Amino acid sequence: MEGAPAMSSREGEAGGLCRTAGHIVGDGPASAAPLAPENVQLRWLRMADAETRHLDRWFGLLAASEQVRAMRFRNRADRAAYVAAHALLRHMLSEALGGDPRAWVFVTGSFGKPALAASHLRPRPHFNISHTRDLVACAIASAPVGVDVEASNGEAPRAVAERFAPGERAMLAKAAGAEYRSIFFRLWTLKEAYLKATGEGLSGRLDSPAFQLDPLRATLWPSENDPAEPSNPDAWRFLEFLPCDGHRLALAVLRPDQAPLDVLAAAIDPADLG
Repeated sequence: MEGAPAMSSREGEAGGLCRTAGHIVGDGPASAAPLAPENVQLRWLRMADAETRHLDRWFGLLAASEQVRAMRFRNRADRAAYVAAHALLRHMLSEALGGDPRAWVFVTGSFGKPALAASHLRPRPHFNISHTRDLVACAIASAPVGVDVEASNGEAPRAVAERFAPGERAMLAKAAGAEYRSIFFRLWTLKEAYLKATGEGLSGRLDSPAFQLDPLRATLWPSENDPAEPSNPDAWRFLEFLPCDGHRLALAVLRPDQAPLDVLAAAIDPADLG
């Protein structure tokens, strides 16, 4: 089975310059833009830049159920990241589609992946959010999309790595220390972005897609339940970003027509959110 070509921001500067199918899109200032079929809008926010006044304003953008869930976080940093990520999603939906950020209503799919409610009589894009205590991110696209952010200096559980594909385990077996963590979190963010795009989440398998690094390529293996799953391995695009020191970001986008893809990626200023 041939691997799917993947695109990597590592060809550019740390901070998010990414190379996409014939197009280079830099990490300039975030700005409003219509969501064209070939576009993915990706924004991230460093929590170190968020002040109490920003968090108070963003909290007011959330639905009552989201506010209740936010208040259940005992750790203030976790609560702040949850609030920021959900406010960023609402902001980006309004940026792309128009309307009040507070008006968006969401429904939950079978694996817990949220989507816009059918009551919104307008195009309903795909979206995904991710957050750590120090960084949050959101991606919006006209096709299934997944994003994952992770602190790259954290613990790399070997029990998780044991569920990776054989070739990936072989890469890790040759590495140690910082190199091991770097490889692990590259693989982990790519896999989680894919599982979030498909809606499977952590209930999905971790050995497919199987990734090769430098150059980045992905191979989809068939599952017992769906032997036809990898019939079009080129349908998925994968990108990597280094949005800030000590963190990785991966993006997975479904493009079954293999058309060019423009990723509009940028950090967002807290003052511009909401």
